[in-house]
Amino acid sequence: TGTGTGTGTGTGTGEPSGGLDLSGLNVRHEQRLDGGTDSADMGGGGSGENPMIELEHAVGFSASCGEICYHPNGKKYICAAGASLVVCDFADPHDQVFFRGHDGPVTCLALSNSGRFVASGQHGENADAIVWDYESKRLLYRMSEHDHGIQCLAFSDDELLLCTVGVVDDNKILIWDLSNGFIVTMVSHNPTPCTCVTWGGMIKDIKRRDTANYQLCTSGNQRIVLWNLDPRTGEMVGERVITEGRGTMVRDFTGLAFSDDKETIYCATTSGDFALVNVKRRQLNTVVPACRLGILSLLCWPEGLVVGGGDGTVTTFDANMNDTCQVQLSGPVASLSFSPDKVEVIAGTSTGFVYRLRMDNLQSLLVCENHAAAVKRISFAPDASDRFATLSSDCTIRVWDSSDYSVLTTVTVRDAGEPNCLAYTLDFIITGWEDGRVRAHESESGQFLWLIDQAHRAGVSALCLSNNERYIMTGGGEGDVRIWEMRSRELVSHLKEHTLPVTSLALYGDDIHALSCSRDRAFLCWDLRNERRLTSHVQRMGGINGIALSQDQTMVITVGQEKRLTCWDLRDHNPVKVTNLSSDMSDEALTVAISSSGKFVATGGTAQLLKLWDYATMELIASCEGHSGAINDLKFSPDDKQLVSVGADGIILVWNLYDV
Repeated sequence: TGTGTGTGTGTGTGEPSGGLDLSGLNVRHEQRLDGGTDSADMGGGGSGENPMIELEHAVGFSASCGEICYHPNGKKYICAAGASLVVCDFADPHDQVFFRGHDGPVTCLALSNSGRFVASGQHGENADAIVWDYESKRLLYRMSEHDHGIQCLAFSDDELLLCTVGVVDDNKILIWDLSNGFIVTMVSHNPTPCTCVTWGGMIKDIKRRDTANYQLCTSGNQRIVLWNLDPRTGEMVGERVITEGRGTMVRDFTGLAFSDDKETIYCATTSGDFALVNVKRRQLNTVVPACRLGILSLLCWPEGLVVGGGDGTVTTFDANMNDTCQVQLSGPVASLSFSPDKVEVIAGTSTGFVYRLRMDNLQSLLVCENHAAAVKRISFAPDASDRFATLSSDCTIRVWDSSDYSVLTTVTVRDAGEPNCLAYTLDFIITGWEDGRVRAHESESGQFLWLIDQAHRAGVSALCLSNNERYIMTGGGEGDVRIWEMRSRELVSHLKEHTLPVTSLALYGDDIHALSCSRDRAFLCWDLRNERRLTSHVQRMGGINGIALSQDQTMVITVGQEKRLTCWDLRDHNPVKVTNLSSDMSDEALTVAISSSGKFVATGGTAQLLKLWDYATMELIASCEGHSGAINDLKFSPDDKQLVSVGADGIILVWNLYDV
């Protein structure tokens, strides 16, 4: 059997009392409210609140993390949304609390048994594990010892210790003391790589009585290791479980759960069955088939086992390991969590759906649904602020109700490639796709209406609907701008002057004049009636990503690879005003929008910050954190009370605006 040992107890300076060399460990105590904030605290710029903008709601469930936790108070659940943890209320969709402390997507999440502590981890350069105090919404400890990323983490049953497991490049397993944030011990991965960890109460003596040593289990690379941890000396010894035998199959383990008496470990596998391991003998006993496409999550309770499968099934097993009930959900079941009374379970799927299931019959209730990939575009219907539509890389279109953030319509498009652009009205939704087609669907039912085949040979990269809804203006990856009559879907006009993909389009109120911008550094003003170009303006450096027309239609604002906010008067060849988006010139804006009142300009881009500008002076009003990926698009609601941003992290953020 493989064994591993480690000793040492972290002290105030991060130096061990013996055993492993733990010098230089980076553990920071943070007793300030920079991490756990409510939605009002999260808006505004950087160091403080801004009275003009606040985060109202986050729509999203990070498939990269997949974890969802039912809080023991029975009223809330916790999930990851991009770089934030979101505490949601089952009864009130507007009641959200945000824990913000990571600078990248949260990849793992754990909740202590009593609900007192919440822990989260991330990948990347700042691969920190963060421990939060749930009641005070306070960031307690930022644990910065891991490199490259944190694979998984788990609280001990008595909530005194936390185990964090790094990714394969980090190769470290650390035990932390939650009373002071110091390290108890550190060992190398065993098995390598280590992908799962769970605590199993206390080590039992020969008479099966609890001792003072902790028991925990890790798995990965077709192996399982049981650990014996002495918290006083920091000694941690691992012993491998025998999983091979004559006639047995080799399995990859995806999840672990101890039985209530800590005598059995239930091990989920990629082959769709779960294995029972006898803790006393350190040996795999039985294998029980459960589903297809592997088991992604499992829970143990006194009456048996609950299993979530890659085929979207949730199955309950009794104490004799006979399946008793099964339900089919939408998407692979990535996470399961019990309610405090174990009457129901909350399930999260990798396609963005969250369900509540009753344990007696597995009757399901949809809590919410979300996009499962990057959100590319957002669109409001003209003069309607109570709903909006979004377009995602998961090839779905969703229409959202702004009052409770429920989904009114879902459209799934298959075999069309990547979606690129979106226009929404209360009657229909028009989208442009990588396969060069323009598709239309009914807004209420999602029923397919029509398509324009071969609209652009290099894909439809931009789309704009006329104000009278009589024609569509599209831009292509080859640089063409085309006008299509809505009723007949016939090509009316073909304008070719751009040499690179068209990135954005804007129409004047008269529906006769239009603007187009491209990666070729130019934006053009067109006379659509006479099919000719009126003006051409060229940016000094880099392509243009987005264009917006002021409400009085006298000023044009562009953003792009130049990393500046540029204001143009069409009568002047040179820009009227140029403003740097950031002091270090690192923020490339991907989108720009002007409010209906004409008072504000909003930008978003690669810096993952939503920036609000004063239109008259082009001075920065607020810089708001929230996204953990590039902001792909943003729009003001027609009544200017809200601003909605969507990002590569798959999250939709709704911001409240206050004109003070």
